[in-house]
Amino acid sequence: MGYVKFLGTAGARFVVARQLRFSAGTWIELAGTQLLLDPGPGTLLRARRSRPPLDPAKLAAILLSHKHLDHSTDVNIMVEAMTDGGYKRRGALLAPTDALAGDDPVVLRYVRPFLDRIETWNGEHEICGVRIRPVPHAHGTVEAYGLVLDSAEGRVGFVTDCRFDSGLAAHYAGCHLLVLNVVMKDWKPEIDHLSLPQAGEIIAAVKPNLAVLTHFGTTMLRANPRLLAAGLAESLGIPVIAASDGLTVEAAEWGGSRLPAAGEQVDNGGGGGR
Repeated sequence: MGYVKFLGTAGARFVVARQLRFSAGTWIELAGTQLLLDPGPGTLLRARRSRPPLDPAKLAAILLSHKHLDHSTDVNIMVEAMTDGGYKRRGALLAPTDALAGDDPVVLRYVRPFLDRIETWNGEHEICGVRIRPVPHAHGTVEAYGLVLDSAEGRVGFVTDCRFDSGLAAHYAGCHLLVLNVVMKDWKPEIDHLSLPQAGEIIAAVKPNLAVLTHFGTTMLRANPRLLAAGLAESLGIPVIAASDGLTVEAAEWGGSRLPAAGEQVDNGGGGGR
């Protein structure tokens, strides 16, 4: 059975620097294929301390939405861990071009030969039966992407860091599970991150079976993400929950066999069920 596990839910510099929430990445299993999205600071530690521990050697691929530190700091150690210290050449890395080239690449050159495949986001990709489609996002000066993952367990969309655009929702059409990085409670035009009202607009247009808010900044944390998600669910008539560190969302929860009630927090006690 597939799942999405939020090893960390921190967004923005202050929350990450103060570790008000953990800043680790998101572990995904779809149709038996394990993937890791955006391994920020502490990902390896959080994976190994999960209950039961998550094994990097079972990862098929690491996915980078963009190269900002809260999304990429642990990418090199996770490449080493998934390849048994580089002794077992395996796995894939999918990343923006500027994470691999230019003046500030975040993927070290010495770990790259450990991998079977390194691909930049261009068109559709396939990893062990999971089809992955990148969605170009506007996010400051870096190359950034959201992702749509298709497998036998449905369509899962990750609306990662981005400036809001009215056409954004169309790229996530048909998603059964929609995960949105929501840094701000209120919109600020000078910041290239989603706010809560903008996330609500995307959810209303996509109409997923379940939406999960994550990647919270300080204004979201102060206002209590669980209550904000409950309010959004009530106003939209669509199940919306706020992720907590360690939350595991099982495929049954987005596939229709057991959907959460509006605003319900599906939490597995910090360490999660996996």
